[in-house]
Amino acid sequence: MNKNVFNSHKIFLLVGMLSMCGCAATTKVMVPVTRPAEIDLRGIDKIAIGEIQGKGGREIEDLLTTRLFESGKFEVLDRQNLERLMKEHRLKFTGIIDSSTAVKLGKMIGAATLVFGNVPMHKADNKVTYSAWKDREGGSHRTYYNTVTAKVKASFKVVGLRTGKIVAAKTIYETVERQNKTNDAVPEAPDADEALNDATNKVVERFMKMICPYQDYVAIEFERKKELPELAEGIIYARTGEWDLAEKKFKQAVDKMPTSPEAHYNLGVAYEHQYKFRKAEEALREAIRLSTIQSSSGGLAGFTESLKKSSEKYSREIENVKRLENEWKKLNEQDLLK
Repeated sequence: MNKNVFNSHKIFLLVGMLSMCGCAATTKVMVPVTRPAEIDLRGIDKIAIGEIQGKGGREIEDLLTTRLFESGKFEVLDRQNLERLMKEHRLKFTGIIDSSTAVKLGKMIGAATLVFGNVPMHKADNKVTYSAWKDREGGSHRTYYNTVTAKVKASFKVVGLRTGKIVAAKTIYETVERQNKTNDAVPEAPDADEALNDATNKVVERFMKMICPYQDYVAIEFERKKELPELAEGIIYARTGEWDLAEKKFKQAVDKMPTSPEAHYNLGVAYEHQYKFRKAEEALREAIRLSTIQSSSGGLAGFTESLKKSSEKYSREIENVKRLENEWKKLNEQDLLK
């Protein structure tokens, strides 16, 4: 075969491969996932909020009570009734409750946990700064920034009332910054109380993740392909959480074009979010295999580089599958998938 004929065949194969792969694109979708609680409170269905000492402590107590009630995971014990009960038995309901007191309380109210703690930091700092600049006519100006930074630090302890032992302890620190700016005049300071409330909310939300499962959102970069409209149709179902229908569409794409790594990748993601972890990993590994074959076949540098990046993305998704599987096991252990 002479050189010209060989080059003609090579060009023909390259054009064919590009035609087969088509114009691939991506669509990002925010997908909800349920994360497990950091600590296992299996068998505990009651929780009491003890004293949170320090400035801002009362606000944290109230917020915790509200968040726990809204979670539906625990029966939130009434603070006033508990205090009355403890007074009757000459027990002290404070943040310095000892293990023997906790056990006595547990005998009275059953399997429960007590949350208490302190707030060593609850403050908002104000600072005014400026930057100088000139307008088109050379006139001098200043842009003033009035910034409020709220800082809240709280230490929590969770005591099991069966044993009186501390089952979890955590210090949480959050900051919230608010800023106003104006030209050639110092603006009013942002509302410091509002910033402190936001920081307090962030502290409580982080604590809630210790003891309750919570919903998080992850960005999934789905693949699209002009020759496979089934992929776009499946993405629409995935966006609304209808994973079974998304799986069906992605399977149709795989059947239509078995050599498409994009189709196998999307199918793997659909399996992943239905907790079909083995199938998810198999589909993603097939996507990697096909992508590797196509990138090693030679061709345009940009095309090959794109395939390599896709293969790396597919590999990262396998790690996400493993992480989600571990979290799913924890949710099962914590009896939180019922």
